[in-house]
Amino acid sequence: MKHFFRPLTLLSLSPVLVLAEPVSYQQVIAGQQLQLQLEGVSPNDWQARLPQFQRWLSTYQPQQHKLIRLCEKWREQSQKSYSCRLGAIAQQWQQATKNQVLPDRIELRRQTRAIEQKDLSVIDDKTVLWQLGGLANARLLDETAVLLKSWFPRLKQMDLQSGVSRLVWSDGVSTELSLGSEQPLLQHLELRSIALAQTETANAQQGYKVSYRNFSPLLNPAEGWPVEFGPTATVLAKDAVTAYLLAQSLALLDLKQGQALTDKQHAAALVKTDSADWYASSAWYRYLADKSQSQQQGLQISYQLPQFRDGNDKRPYVSVWLTDQQKNPIRQLSLVGEQRRWYQELRHWWRRFGRSNPEQIDQIAGATQKPGTYQLQWDGRDQQGAVVPWGLYQVHLEVAREHGGHEHLTLPLNWQSDLKPVEQQGEAELGLVRLQLRSKDG
Repeated sequence: MKHFFRPLTLLSLSPVLVLAEPVSYQQVIAGQQLQLQLEGVSPNDWQARLPQFQRWLSTYQPQQHKLIRLCEKWREQSQKSYSCRLGAIAQQWQQATKNQVLPDRIELRRQTRAIEQKDLSVIDDKTVLWQLGGLANARLLDETAVLLKSWFPRLKQMDLQSGVSRLVWSDGVSTELSLGSEQPLLQHLELRSIALAQTETANAQQGYKVSYRNFSPLLNPAEGWPVEFGPTATVLAKDAVTAYLLAQSLALLDLKQGQALTDKQHAAALVKTDSADWYASSAWYRYLADKSQSQQQGLQISYQLPQFRDGNDKRPYVSVWLTDQQKNPIRQLSLVGEQRRWYQELRHWWRRFGRSNPEQIDQIAGATQKPGTYQLQWDGRDQQGAVVPWGLYQVHLEVAREHGGHEHLTLPLNWQSDLKPVEQQGEAELGLVRLQLRSKDG
């Protein structure tokens, strides 16, 4: 396996691969710089093809109707978290940067919602100004990769990059990429043929600057206002188009919705929230170069919510989290309940987690649950995605019910030491709680 160290962070996609005598080329296309590096292509072969490649780039024009259909399909798949319909709204932001006057937020919202509510059957180029630049840029990478592979049968490796999109391809040789120093246990990936993209909100150079404020270039389809406090993501997907669309959508979806969409696309994502917490999809860990970071065991947690017949059978709020022996928070595993005003009723959880991380609550909270038995899985990682060392921990479950009671159970966990199940029976608000270590293969 060859190791190519090219830093890649959620803030920058600009560093350079270190290859053995690679062919390098760059050219500005539609305002974005296309960079490519090839290994397995001789300088003579490249120079022979270069005029043809330059002509192809100069005439390259993706079919707009296909991009529109693709974007509209994705708009529905992503619960309208990403839209290409906002070209007219983007123009108003461009004008705002010239005039240095912010758009009227109420009027901008009205216009945006009118555009987003239009029926697709009556949408054409005359009624909607499409914003297709980022998507077209990703499509360019996909089509460039196909073209170069057809031209150079001895091509061994290819690295294409433009804007927030990147495509890495190799002929049977793994490539190691570094994702920077911010997350040392998540920074080294082992890739072969895959596309990468990051959320445009991470690109500080491309947004709108108005009245000494910097706004991201990514617009919220519900408001027409730039996304300011959403998460940023790095996505690994089968092609650059999928990676780009998913990375933008993750800025507006909550973590559970984003995880579901990522899994549906058979992709992987590393998400950094506005509160600087990191969340990785389960597939992300498959790409870690350090295989010691691949867990061989996981923890299954099951708990029962009993049925009450007291006339005030409100569904409870439930939090499940993990601490070390000194009660220092290790990982938030689940939060059930969606109205903020009731979170403080989970008194122990609120002191340990909720009070210090109020901005992430909406990201992790799920709908309340009816009586029954529920299961959770813990992958052996802390809140930042790092594998926790073997040792003694505590699993906490806390329940609070409107017009009902409150209960907090703490169960000991000897992580990766003993496969014997741990059980504890709740007194009122919780039924049987059970911890069971399970191997990766079940």
